[in-house]
Amino acid sequence: MPTWPWCRGVPARRRSGRKLLLAHLVFALVALPLPLDPGTWWEFRESYTEHLGGLDSTTDDTTRFEVRESRSGLLLRQEGGADPGSAPIEVGEDWLRLGAWTGEEALPLPLEPGRSGPPSEAGPGWKVEAEEEVVVPAGTFKALRCALRTRQSESVLWIAPGVGVVRQTEGVPGRVPEIERRLLKWGGPKNGPHTSLVDPFSDRRPGL
Repeated sequence: MPTWPWCRGVPARRRSGRKLLLAHLVFALVALPLPLDPGTWWEFRESYTEHLGGLDSTTDDTTRFEVRESRSGLLLRQEGGADPGSAPIEVGEDWLRLGAWTGEEALPLPLEPGRSGPPSEAGPGWKVEAEEEVVVPAGTFKALRCALRTRQSESVLWIAPGVGVVRQTEGVPGRVPEIERRLLKWGGPKNGPHTSLVDPFSDRRPGL
């Protein structure tokens, strides 16, 4: 594993601390579209749909994402839902990866309609398609629709500046999304929780 020049001769524990400090400095210098302070969290109603022949079977659950600190930097940790886990949050001068929300592909910074993240061997990166109004259980938000689309799959994030992801869909183009998440409430170390406005498991599906 390569060692940064400023880490040579420094014990591993101190190197981890310096890397974490450097990560915080990078986050502080870049204008981010959502709060990423450790302890910030978002709770969603998650609808998981299985396509069984000509029938769709949907199960509702609650899932929570939270920004956590680790020795290597910030993580986005997911609890509950169909496939929980943790993945790093990474930021560059003009791009941002948000763990499980974006996967390996990066969002562009700043988030502005028409901008695209850097492409990869797998294909084009995330593109900011438009700004639109989104209604979810937590309320009504002006959000930027960011999409990663191929012929076989599509992932869409609606990101409300200052709040974070308020809606997410993943699935096959032209079909009911396999995963859909709608924001119920969110909060963090700098403010209290913002509570949902409707029953998370009601049959109402705002915004559709």
